[in-house]
Amino acid sequence: MGFKPMFIFKDNERQGNAQVFATRAEAHGSAESLFMRWTQPEAFYTEETNDPVNYRHVDGVDHRL
Repeated sequence: MGFKPMFIFKDNERQGNAQVFATRAEAHGSAESLFMRWTQPEAFYTEETNDPVNYRHVDGVDHRL
């Protein structure tokens, strides 16, 4: 089990990417970091997934495993 950063765009469209983190805190940190840089999303959240973990979020930076 892992956690994905998810983003809410105009008209309540929800999108994620291929990143999956081991903890909800890592996924949240990644989503928050991207949200602060992107201009299109209106909000962000995390979503539980059965996809394999492929990223870590350490000191504000995403690292591919």
